[in-house]
Amino acid sequence: MQTPLVHEVKQRLVPHVIALAGFSLVSNLLLLVAPLYMLQVYDRVLGSGSHDTLVWLTVLAVFLLGIYGVAESGRRRVCALAGDDIERMLAPKVFSQFERSPGSSPTLSRDLGALAKIQGALQSGSVLPFIDLPFTPIFLAVLFFIHPLIGLLGLAGGGLVFAVAVAAEMTTRQAGQVSQAALREASDFAGGLERQRSAMAAMGLVPASFRVWRARQGQARTAAMQAARSDGVFSSLSKSARQILQILVLGGGAALALMQEISPGAIVASSIILARTLGPIDQIVGGWRNSVQAWMAWRQLENALSGTCATEDYTPLPRPAPELSLERLSIVVPGADAPLVHPFSWSVKGGQIVAIVGANGAGKTTLLQTLSGAWLPGSGLARLGGRDLHQWNSADRGRFEGYVPQDVELLPASVRDNIARLGDGSAEEVVAAAQAAGAHSAILSLTQGYDTRVGPGGLHLSAGQRQLIGLARALYGRPVLLLLDEPTANLDMTATANVIDTLAEAAYQGTIILAATHDRRLIERASSVLYLHNGEAMAASSRQFLELATGPAARGPATGVKSA
Repeated sequence: MQTPLVHEVKQRLVPHVIALAGFSLVSNLLLLVAPLYMLQVYDRVLGSGSHDTLVWLTVLAVFLLGIYGVAESGRRRVCALAGDDIERMLAPKVFSQFERSPGSSPTLSRDLGALAKIQGALQSGSVLPFIDLPFTPIFLAVLFFIHPLIGLLGLAGGGLVFAVAVAAEMTTRQAGQVSQAALREASDFAGGLERQRSAMAAMGLVPASFRVWRARQGQARTAAMQAARSDGVFSSLSKSARQILQILVLGGGAALALMQEISPGAIVASSIILARTLGPIDQIVGGWRNSVQAWMAWRQLENALSGTCATEDYTPLPRPAPELSLERLSIVVPGADAPLVHPFSWSVKGGQIVAIVGANGAGKTTLLQTLSGAWLPGSGLARLGGRDLHQWNSADRGRFEGYVPQDVELLPASVRDNIARLGDGSAEEVVAAAQAAGAHSAILSLTQGYDTRVGPGGLHLSAGQRQLIGLARALYGRPVLLLLDEPTANLDMTATANVIDTLAEAAYQGTIILAATHDRRLIERASSVLYLHNGEAMAASSRQFLELATGPAARGPATGVKSA
């Protein structure tokens, strides 16, 4: 059954396919110029001794081969354009899928790698032998026209080389799939080690991790060697069979010429035509491994992007009212069946700091991830200013939200670009956000100040520096809703006091602030507390919570929270 993605790709490639078919038809027909030229030279020119005939035949052949060069160049250009069109069509879908996917696996880099492999297969012209294959019957027909025996030799040769290709597919497919899967697993494992370097070095885990990586890489290497060995065997068989068939055609043609059933020129012509007949099949067999990898990459993308649409145009909405309401909202970790927090209803307005508290694993981070729009709720709705957070276009919604995760990771860009969320914000707005977060002085101390490149591949920053820059990024644009996950975890006492004052100032200006925290100082400054315990959400004022902090049983029923 044809998926919507396949249908969309086919529709997008229709102009390229039409152009490619036209260029390929001209290119393949003009491949007959050389054998026909040799046939005329041997049978007409050498027999008549006419120099004029030789000159005009040569001029005509050179002219036609010039057209062949233009057609060949044209179809390679079409392939390159098709690859570029595929990339421009699928890349937005890959990023859209990355945005919608709640998983933690590195799907973005993997899917972009698969897309690059498909694009490379098109732009390198490795698909052209498959396009030339349907023209093979034309050359076979010419061989039969020269003599039925030569045609039968060509037909048998084509069947033999095709059988080798089928055997190669059946033999190498499973080994290739195993190799690719093992390589991805080893690559993902190595990528996961990079962020743990300090802990690994401190605890002496590098040798052990190397052994694990080597074992996984060894599985990939074994499967790859098996696939390469089979691929090499079939490739050599194909080339050997092709050479043998050409010898047989030359020998058979000579025998037919001795019996005066064909002309001497037909011997050379049939050999050239046979090479053109078997050429596409031989090229397919030789590049079978790369073709299989490109096909597997396409299947991976088709499965990953099934039902995914690129980011659609949207109408930017005005700044929402600072009102957050949760309607029978349940919180669930992606992939889990049971909700982490059962359905509850609750609301909060601007100007308040709400401390979200609870034991480790109670669902504080999951709640923030859900309210940020990164994860879908198990059930119910979350509305900001009356708008469903999870139906609101993320590019538009993100202008009014600020989010600081528990472990702040900066983008591979300058400090300014990180704070401005990769936008074109003015320097004044960026500096104002950094000053509000208490990050301005720390940024000025960097080698290039706000132009310092940070993130992967950039200058190493401490956890506290990343925390402050992450807070500046969240404050940029004066968001309506500010979500903070342990905002003071990596800060010293002075920085913590500054951050708490900053949050109080933002709340005073009307921002809704939800902060998951264990920090008593922040809880004391909060307007209220949302306490998560045993899958239930309970609300109280910060004073009540601190007074009744002896245990959840002492708190009694929540105020302002309605369980479903």
